[in-house]
Amino acid sequence: MDNMEQKKNRKRFLPARLNLLFLVVFLLFTVLIIRLGFIQIVNGEHFRTQSELTKNIVASVQTERGKMFDRNGQLIVSNIPSFALTYIRVQGTGHEEHMRYAEKLAPLISMPVDKITTRDREDFWIVKKGIQKAYELKLTKEERDPEDEDKKIEDKELYKMVLDRITDEDLKEVGVFHAETNEDLEVDQLTSIEESRNLEILAIKRELDKSTNLEVSFIKKDLTEIEMAVIGEHLGELEGRFGISSTAERTYPEGNEFFFGKIKDIPAESIDHFLLRGYARNDQVGTTHLEKQYEGILSGKDKTYTFTTTKSGQPIGSPIVTPGSRGHDLVLSIDMKLQKEIADILDKSILKARKDGPVTSAYVVMMEPNSGEVLAMVGRKLDGGKFKDDSYKTLQSAFEMGSTVKGATVLAIHQMGAAPYINDKMIDLPSSGNFRSYTQNIGTVNDIHALEQSSNIYMGIGVGTHAGFSFANAGGTYKARVTYGTKFEKTFQKLRDVYSSVGLGVKTGIDLPDEALGFIGNIPYDSPGNLLHYSIGQFDTYTPIQMAQYASVIANGGYRVQPHLLKEVRYSTGTDELGSLVSKFDTNVINRVDNTDEEIKRVQDGFYLVTHGARGTAKQLSGTKIAGKTGTAQIKGPGKYNLTFIGYAPYDNPEVAFSVVLPNASGGAVNKDIAGDIVDAYYNRDQLDVEDSTDEDQEQPENE
Repeated sequence: MDNMEQKKNRKRFLPARLNLLFLVVFLLFTVLIIRLGFIQIVNGEHFRTQSELTKNIVASVQTERGKMFDRNGQLIVSNIPSFALTYIRVQGTGHEEHMRYAEKLAPLISMPVDKITTRDREDFWIVKKGIQKAYELKLTKEERDPEDEDKKIEDKELYKMVLDRITDEDLKEVGVFHAETNEDLEVDQLTSIEESRNLEILAIKRELDKSTNLEVSFIKKDLTEIEMAVIGEHLGELEGRFGISSTAERTYPEGNEFFFGKIKDIPAESIDHFLLRGYARNDQVGTTHLEKQYEGILSGKDKTYTFTTTKSGQPIGSPIVTPGSRGHDLVLSIDMKLQKEIADILDKSILKARKDGPVTSAYVVMMEPNSGEVLAMVGRKLDGGKFKDDSYKTLQSAFEMGSTVKGATVLAIHQMGAAPYINDKMIDLPSSGNFRSYTQNIGTVNDIHALEQSSNIYMGIGVGTHAGFSFANAGGTYKARVTYGTKFEKTFQKLRDVYSSVGLGVKTGIDLPDEALGFIGNIPYDSPGNLLHYSIGQFDTYTPIQMAQYASVIANGGYRVQPHLLKEVRYSTGTDELGSLVSKFDTNVINRVDNTDEEIKRVQDGFYLVTHGARGTAKQLSGTKIAGKTGTAQIKGPGKYNLTFIGYAPYDNPEVAFSVVLPNASGGAVNKDIAGDIVDAYYNRDQLDVEDSTDEDQEQPENE
């Protein structure tokens, strides 16, 4: 009985449970439907927008570049702060909107109009009229909408037809006509205030049209304080597209030296390279010399605007602005006072040399022989009665250097075999004329005294005997006989290899781009006598910086050290003071010459006797601590020479090495005088108080 009663009770409770379950399911579905409806109806637009979001897009504005200081902490490259009107273009912005913006901006700023072209004015007319109206005015109905579809003209061609038909009267009608057809328009040449304003509108629109979507473009730089104030009052009317950003122009408190380099807009051929590195298209970069070499250090961290956009490119909300920071500062090895003093010495020396001939230029490079730090790179040129800076030629022009190369020749002779004693007398070269020393009756010399007295014969025979030459003693001359073979080629190449090992005929590795190599001639199989001329510096050509590196090799005991202008990298302080150290330029030894210490010491002894020996070719420098080598290279034209000198000081513990080149001289000893004067300037550099005259042309007499 009890079992029967229990079964009846279970049957009564089962429908109640099902009804409760159905109710719960119904309520859950009701809540879900209400939630979906809320999402689709109330928040539908928001979530549709969110579903269309793409990755963030970043626009940037360049910050100030790092500054440069000389080795003494003197500020030599700085920035002049200024402000610019910036614009951020949004996807889909066209000519009409740019015209509207330009009309709003024209009363706020004074815009230069010198870049306006005839095409710009014609485009202006079309925008003012409206594209459809312009087509109606300048095209026939058949041209706009031909009955025959095969005769339909492409839009691009139609636009060109309209441009071709715009007349001067049309341009007058919209106030942008001027009788002058050149592009160098000036506002004060125009005939009315209305035309002036229209041209400024056109100039502003021209800059707006050049902008790229979601990139910061500069519409006008160097805003005045009044312009900034007026723009600031009206920024709210410009739909958030415009702003004022700080910018800077390079300035040179101590004068602009060539090795500083230049900054310009990114060259077209390099745009992809810089875009991959995070630059914007309108950024400026270093394009020459140190600005280019150390672009990655000098360029700062850009101020950025991060946009969130839809798939169509439309920004959502305001961008996130991240402030930038200035680039690192460079401390250069250059001594600016010494640089200017040497420039003054060269000016005076050129005038002195002109008493003997038409000398117009002179060049000096000074560097530390052990570290490679370049102290000065100076070139001066007298042009049209004025002295001008010509310093870039210390890096990019090569000259025949004459006997200054004989130190390298002696090293080569030692490498090829023992250096002999040779009686200096004329060599009779077959088919090449006579070969003799500049000074006669030198007598018998070894390698050291051959350098002292600059014996051409010693160099020629010392090299020639290894090349298969024979020199028969014929009374007062040597009769040379040449046997062609592998010895000639190997000896010529050996000489060139030794020259390369001291820095001649190869790039020095200086931290400046575009270093010249000089002229490297082919092996002269058809004129074997040129081997002898090569041994005395009358075949290949070399740059002043190569000669200074070579002088350093002799001075430091045989090590070819990379010359460099960068000394240190410092953190920016935001002021004109030096910040803490980031890094130093480590001395880089490129190679050591393949000579013993004793062989190098013999060259040093020869260089010492050049300036201190009784028969030295620069014995007038005996009162100095200089060791070196003179050179007189004959060039085209009767009585024309390149006067050269390489050296170092002090001779017993070299601190500085240098090269001097005085092209197109007619003799004299000005090269030696320059050597003495620049070394004096080096020793007295702490006392120098040089007026800044090297960055201005100086009027000088043509002859004195």
